[in-house]
Amino acid sequence: MAKDTKIVKGGFRATLALVISIIALILSLVAYTSTMREDELNARIKEMQTSMERMKQDRSKQIDKLRDETGKALEKLGNAVKKKEEAP
Repeated sequence: MAKDTKIVKGGFRATLALVISIIALILSLVAYTSTMREDELNARIKEMQTSMERMKQDRSKQIDKLRDETGKALEKLGNAVKKKEEAP
């Protein structure tokens, strides 16, 4: 009696296809998670841009206020100097 040998057809090819499909699945998961991280980063960037715009507006208001106060102080100083020059 001869032993019956089990012939597996496509064994290597099936294994190779399985390995390739697992690699493809891993790559798709990596791409998906990086896309999610990219969306989160874009949202944070937009949030920071709006806060920077708000800070710029606040600074420009403070600078305008400082300019006005400096102008008024210089005007008072100029008037005081003129009065001293006219007095003698």
